[in-house]
Amino acid sequence: MTPIAALDHFRRDEHGGVLLLWAVCVVMILGFFGLIFDTGRMAATQSELQSYADSVSLAAAAELDGKSDSIARATDAAAGLITDTQTFADGARTLDFADDVALVFYKPAPNGKFERSEALETTNSYAARFVEARISDRDVRAAVTAAFSSLTGEETPDSSVSASAVAGFSLEACNVAPVAMCLPSVDFDAASNIGKTLELKLDVNLSQLIPGQLRAVHTLTDSLDGLEICAGLLGRNLAACLLASRQPETACAGGGGLHLTADVSGTDLMDAINTRFGKFRGLVSGYRNKPQFSAAPNVLTGLLSAAGLCLPIGDLLNLGNADIGLPTDDCLATGGCSVQGNGVWEAGRTAYVEAHYDGDEPHPEARTRFEFYQAEIEAAVEAESNPLTGAVGGLLGGVIGEPAMCAPQPNKDIKRRLMVVAGIDCLSAELDAAVTVPPVQQFFEVFTLGPAENGLLNVEITACLGGDCGGGNLDTEVVDVVRLVE
Repeated sequence: MTPIAALDHFRRDEHGGVLLLWAVCVVMILGFFGLIFDTGRMAATQSELQSYADSVSLAAAAELDGKSDSIARATDAAAGLITDTQTFADGARTLDFADDVALVFYKPAPNGKFERSEALETTNSYAARFVEARISDRDVRAAVTAAFSSLTGEETPDSSVSASAVAGFSLEACNVAPVAMCLPSVDFDAASNIGKTLELKLDVNLSQLIPGQLRAVHTLTDSLDGLEICAGLLGRNLAACLLASRQPETACAGGGGLHLTADVSGTDLMDAINTRFGKFRGLVSGYRNKPQFSAAPNVLTGLLSAAGLCLPIGDLLNLGNADIGLPTDDCLATGGCSVQGNGVWEAGRTAYVEAHYDGDEPHPEARTRFEFYQAEIEAAVEAESNPLTGAVGGLLGGVIGEPAMCAPQPNKDIKRRLMVVAGIDCLSAELDAAVTVPPVQQFFEVFTLGPAENGLLNVEITACLGGDCGGGNLDTEVVDVVRLVE
């Protein structure tokens, strides 16, 4: 056979073609399964690292409560409480916090939310509310992928895997008054100040954030739950309605910070708060005869006469006592302290008892002003249930027995003069008036001692809420919320 004929025969011969095809297919199939194997190893490693990052960030974020040592506690919690393992990358081993994790802390953006920005990174424990756990890169040995890259002459793909997670801490509350207070100090703790009084400033420059300032907030008035009388209102009218009402049933809020508003003036705040004392002015003047806004019992604005008339206390007939409310702490009354009292009110108590009880202490067992107020109400209810003293007291309008109330739509709810206030840190170097959504440091309950006057409101701290504090006297739920945000 000539060479040309042999070549032509070889070209036409189909024997062994299937074997060649199978050889090519086997190589492709093995390569395909190899790629799946490498990809699976990388996916498994990514899942392990991401789970570890999530756990570390959540453990750290749970400690970011705005206290002076929050970052230190967050770091210790992440290092000491979380362990995990890595199966494939660089060999199976236990992940180690010191070698594998970097924590970066962030303060909230002006809108109260998390934003990944170097400008928001912080080492300030008072300001930190978010933490990012960054897991160092891991190299997954992708042998099949590397072999294919070598055969094809292509550059070997990057087989490193990394993970990160961001978690945040917030306090959230339900059924609270739509107001926030600048705390007296960065380390203020309501739990250790129960029974002490605060002097709140309502009529101040709204562009400033100073200790003791009381501000209206938007967040707590965004939606209603049960208080239909305020439905349809907006802005300052809605805030005033909720603050003036007996039961400020609002949506749970605080998680994204509190939206401070300059729409509600100090006068608006005073008018809304003073409905508790039978005073209806300004935005709340139309609520005078509505039960949902009835005044608290034993409001000392006058005495009820036998003819059903409201006689001013200390009137010309001298039928009543001097118009004096429950006193603030003595040091606040004398100017010896500012914003926060020390819980001592002996001089004020003596003056109050002298004015209303002719110097005869009626409730020596009461230690706080709220306890004294409760005892007054209980004594008044007991007197009303007695046919003799009840009739005499009703005719004389409180000249005999407890001082009687003279206000429209009275009720006997002793909780009417209580409010839950959101405390915010206005002293931190990283918080100023430009931050319209500051995070909540703590929620606490206060008892209003008397009407707000001349831009000031005196209150007594009755309970701290959330965390280890427990609950107060109102139906308010406060919870610590830790969630992944990225």
